[in-house]
Amino acid sequence: MSAGERALNAIKTIFTLKEQVDGLGRDIVAMNTRVSRLAEAHGELRDRVSRLEGIIEGAAMAARQRRIEE
Repeated sequence: MSAGERALNAIKTIFTLKEQVDGLGRDIVAMNTRVSRLAEAHGELRDRVSRLEGIIEGAAMAARQRRIEE
């Protein structure tokens, strides 16, 4: 293998590595977007569960008060 071939192989390797690093950058941006959406969905779910818990607790309190009054 001549010095020229080794130099060309080194350049090819550098370009390949650059493409891979660029691809990783795009993947990280995509993952960041997905994690942000997941965090928003988690917050919405937490709020819904809290409201349902409030409804259940209110219904349980109303049921207990009716029994006492009867």
